[in-house]
Amino acid sequence: MGKFKCLSCKSEFELEAKAPAMRCPECGSRFLEVIDAPGRKRGKSWSAKSFSVGKIGK
Repeated sequence: MGKFKCLSCKSEFELEAKAPAMRCPECGSRFLEVIDAPGRKRGKSWSAKSFSVGKIGK
């Protein structure tokens, strides 16, 4: 079991960590934040991700 939070309706709930469909039971949204789930990583925040940009011109 893992604890998740819906990013749409902000409700917190528990789901089976390997459920085939990870959806919010309140609103049905699939955009969830992992609060506490064994074996799942939270990952980096979107602002922390690096990217490269090609040079323009010579």
